[in-house]
Amino acid sequence: MVTPMRIDGISFLVCATQRSGSTLFCELLRATGVAGVPDEYFERLRATGLPRQPRQYFEDDGVQDIAERLAPTVSGRPEEPGEFEAWFRYVLQRATTSNGVFGAKMMWNYLDDFKVRMAELPGLGGLTFNAQLDVVFPRLKIIFIRRRDKVAQAVSLWKAIQTQRWRTESESDSDDLDADTDQTANVEYDYRAIEHLLDQLHRWDARWEDWFHATGREPIRIFYDEFTVNRAATIGRVLDILGIDPPEPEGKGSMKRQADDLSKDWVSRFRAESEQRQRV
Repeated sequence: MVTPMRIDGISFLVCATQRSGSTLFCELLRATGVAGVPDEYFERLRATGLPRQPRQYFEDDGVQDIAERLAPTVSGRPEEPGEFEAWFRYVLQRATTSNGVFGAKMMWNYLDDFKVRMAELPGLGGLTFNAQLDVVFPRLKIIFIRRRDKVAQAVSLWKAIQTQRWRTESESDSDDLDADTDQTANVEYDYRAIEHLLDQLHRWDARWEDWFHATGREPIRIFYDEFTVNRAATIGRVLDILGIDPPEPEGKGSMKRQADDLSKDWVSRFRAESEQRQRV
């Protein structure tokens, strides 16, 4: 039996950029058991079949020397015809909870590849991307999670790029210790790298906003900086807006906070150096 490529129930897409708190947010949604199974199902490039690699964050002019200090890019293999269709049908089932709610997450720097893939699906090729979404997800809502402290986000991204560790499991998500303490010797502060990533994050957020405006899809807006103060209230508000009946209260998510003393030091150092450069 062929799985139909359509979700008639409530569906949502969490739109984000790297290190914005979207992983924790999606984990807490999954933990409700009623809000789909949102995850980064489309975090791979068509050309390689792999997630974006460290050097691919530094492909712009003027930062190639930074890229050369990072782990070499693995070639991978291009997606084969029909491969995404099979994966997409699987995701429609995998990301849907028993109450019919579907959830997924999309980073801006994977959206272009996702658009090309959608156009290759049966029956969707002649439609705009917005119309394709309407066909597959007629009740789609958008959630936009961002981080107000963009310097802290850029620092976190620069550390993750160097260590290639993006998340850590922990029995306590209130632990404020570094998730990658054992790898701090392998990371280096670099003003230009953080500045480049900071610029990228600002541009990606702005492009999400442009897409929301162009498609008329006004998102549910979440800021990580406020969300972490009262997680239960934020998740409850999102469920209410989505029209999902909340479950009985249960335990917390298992993601450990990944802010540490080194990150805070780098944030302070970057801001001080940025102010000094502006005076020159």
